[in-house]
Amino acid sequence: MSRLIIILILTFSFQSLSKADDITEFEIEGMSIGDSLLDFYTLKEIDKFKSVIFKDYEKRLIPIDDGAYENIVAIYNINDSKYIIKGLTGNLGFYSGIDECYIKMVSIQKEISSLFVNLYKKDWGILKLDEPNQTYKPITYDFKNQDRIQISCWDFRISNEKDNDRDLLKFSLYSSAYRKATASEAIKK
Repeated sequence: MSRLIIILILTFSFQSLSKADDITEFEIEGMSIGDSLLDFYTLKEIDKFKSVIFKDYEKRLIPIDDGAYENIVAIYNINDSKYIIKGLTGNLGFYSGIDECYIKMVSIQKEISSLFVNLYKKDWGILKLDEPNQTYKPITYDFKNQDRIQISCWDFRISNEKDNDRDLLKFSLYSSAYRKATASEAIKK
């Protein structure tokens, strides 16, 4: 009898782990990849959010008043009348230097690593942005279907000696379809 109970516990434990290997299990401010933005906002509200079109996708900047992030970016296909979310990013500003961002990044990495064992992790190192002295440090976790979790710290330094006192942590979820459609190349610092 005790052997049967152990087998059942192990079976249900592994089922839970396999269900967690899906990017749709992650939420940012209650939203997930595959959700409709219309489940959270009216069309009138969505139209009021700042918008950028990139390739076949529209990105909406949504301010958050009482959440873990200052704002989120919801991404959907411009031809999708259901506004199905293909990408989400939570943005959190850091006002005491880039090191505070890196500390938060490490805590998020530990959480992701404890939740998933089958993801491919890559630390990209520090990469250059277009502006001189500005960099970002991404760490990515890829699912087998090429969906991606990305954590990154952005250092918006004015010069090597002078910081601008605001850096940014981005926690992003991207569907494989969005990644394929918007692929670009990073430059190593």
